Amino acid sequence: MPRAPPTVPPNTRVTVNDPLTLRHDRARAIDLIGLGLLALLVRIPAFLSSKALTFDDGVFSLSALAMRDGGIPFADVFSSQGPLFLPLVWLGDLLGLRSINSPRILGLLAGVGAVALTYLVALRLRDRTAALLAGALVATSGALAWVTGPLAADGPAIAFAVAAVLFSLWLRDDPNVRNAVLVGLATGAVLSTKSLEAPVLVIVGLVLLAPIASAARRRELDRAAIGRLATAVGSSVVLFLAVSLPFGMADVWDQSVRYRTEAAANRDIPATAGKLITTLWDRDLALLFFAVLALVCGVLAQRGRAGRTGADSAEQPSPRWWSQSTWSDTGQDWEPSNALLAVSWLACTLIWLVLVVSPLWRPHVAAVTVPLALVVAVYRPPARVCAVGAVLALPLVFIQLDGLLVPSGYDGVRAELVSELEDLPPGAWVISDEPGVVWRAGRRTTDDLVDPSMLRREQGRYTAESLLQAAQDPRVCAFVAISDQRFGAFDELPAGLAAIGYDPVDTSGDGSVLFVRSDCEGSPGGS
Repeated sequence: MPRAPPTVPPNTRVTVNDPLTLRHDRARAIDLIGLGLLALLVRIPAFLSSKALTFDDGVFSLSALAMRDGGIPFADVFSSQGPLFLPLVWLGDLLGLRSINSPRILGLLAGVGAVALTYLVALRLRDRTAALLAGALVATSGALAWVTGPLAADGPAIAFAVAAVLFSLWLRDDPNVRNAVLVGLATGAVLSTKSLEAPVLVIVGLVLLAPIASAARRRELDRAAIGRLATAVGSSVVLFLAVSLPFGMADVWDQSVRYRTEAAANRDIPATAGKLITTLWDRDLALLFFAVLALVCGVLAQRGRAGRTGADSAEQPSPRWWSQSTWSDTGQDWEPSNALLAVSWLACTLIWLVLVVSPLWRPHVAAVTVPLALVVAVYRPPARVCAVGAVLALPLVFIQLDGLLVPSGYDGVRAELVSELEDLPPGAWVISDEPGVVWRAGRRTTDDLVDPSMLRREQGRYTAESLLQAAQDPRVCAFVAISDQRFGAFDELPAGLAAIGYDPVDTSGDGSVLFVRSDCEGSPGGS
């Protein structure tokens, strides 16, 4: 008869040397289930929403519809994200049985995954209380919920980034080739989904390079550590090539790299920093509250320690905040500390968003959520303070989730547009600069125009001439111009559409213009 696993105190930190693993730990399994359910409850209303909640929600859902009909990412379906993202959207759509909301499955899974992984990371960084706090903050984060309820590339990229951090901690505490492969695959998945999460490379680099630097300090060569570094880098490169080559490396580079670098040519650093701050204030009040609470408690605790003196502290050196152990003249190896890893990830993410990412959209700010929650976990206040703080922060959670817990449907002109598009012949396609109304009307668009963003117009990736050519496709029955920064910027479109048989339909109210093709019969049997 197998022997029952030993038990440990509820707040004992789990390390690789503990005889009890998470799999056998009932309390921690319950934590994960509870946090997963919390993450689901926050995101289910957005998942079921009857309208596209963000521009990306519409873009990537239309991309899923295009892939259902055989559209190939990059070759047919325009994709501004990494080469792994749209295949993941396709898979999520398949798991959701290809219903109207099923493209959002990927975001839902990414949100739950990010919460669970954050809990596991915080458990290694501090203890169970810190892990519960970090997991709850991430589960209820408004910034993260806006990219994991509605569909966005940020959600899975963040989940992969947290996985890379977890595997890096495994590698730091138990250096072996298997963990190096996991680190490399997770890092490759991050960069193959959305390069916005590139700051996680700081943690990966610190863990991989620390033993090499320690050996160099002793004037030695750590071949095993160099091998692990090569294994991680190789695994990352192999994954990127595996998901890029089938779509054509030139197209992947043009759409997911060159497109982004051209868009980032004009930077406004003060405006970017302002948007970062205001978005956190709007969407992550509870997280900011706990960050301030941890800072205040940390300062008070530090002052208390500074006021105490003892013989032990004078005789026994203690590790610095940036090191797991004392790095003395005896040549002891240096390992990056939990505090260094968490703080460096947060600091590099903030610098990256402000100085590099341009233009910075509000969904991008979700990249700050997990690093900030992990810093709060590392420097968490005492358990009683956390409990009181949770009660005080609860109203802030409902404020920061405004628009997600009870999302409204389309109304006014948008509702009229959706109704008009629903009344088109079966299988009719629609070209629109607001992809969400096309998706929610159960229609699809041409493969290249799933993403009619302002940046594509500014770069000349679609023009009035290309739009008119696409409008001549016999499957296209309607053309919708809503935004002056997208299709509305082309003054010649109305005359051009009239010349090929489109008649304007009155949708007065917000400047939206609907053109319907009088001789269109749709495409029976099409989507």
